[in-house]
Amino acid sequence: MERDQVCCRVAEVLKVLGHPVRLQIVQTLLTQESCVKNLWSCLELSQATVSQHLSVLKGKGIVDSAREGVAMRYWVSDEISKLLVGSLMDHFGMDCREAAADCCKEVG
Repeated sequence: MERDQVCCRVAEVLKVLGHPVRLQIVQTLLTQESCVKNLWSCLELSQATVSQHLSVLKGKGIVDSAREGVAMRYWVSDEISKLLVGSLMDHFGMDCREAAADCCKEVG
């Protein structure tokens, strides 16, 4: 990738991750793949809200998904996003694993 392309991609990722809900979703998915039901339960948001934000994240190539029975399983697939979110959470003294463990337990 050329410098301009890299800068554009990083700016695009930062713009998408600039929403607190999307940032929380990515933070959670960094530690464990998850389905929508687990995410909305963990984040205490509506299913529609979480699905909408997952759609944006998936559309920008930050998360990916696979069907698992009737559910969709999501994970962070973009290396830039993994690095950015992990580094920022470390900088602010928040371990993504601890944060996810505090609020998320796999929902049946």
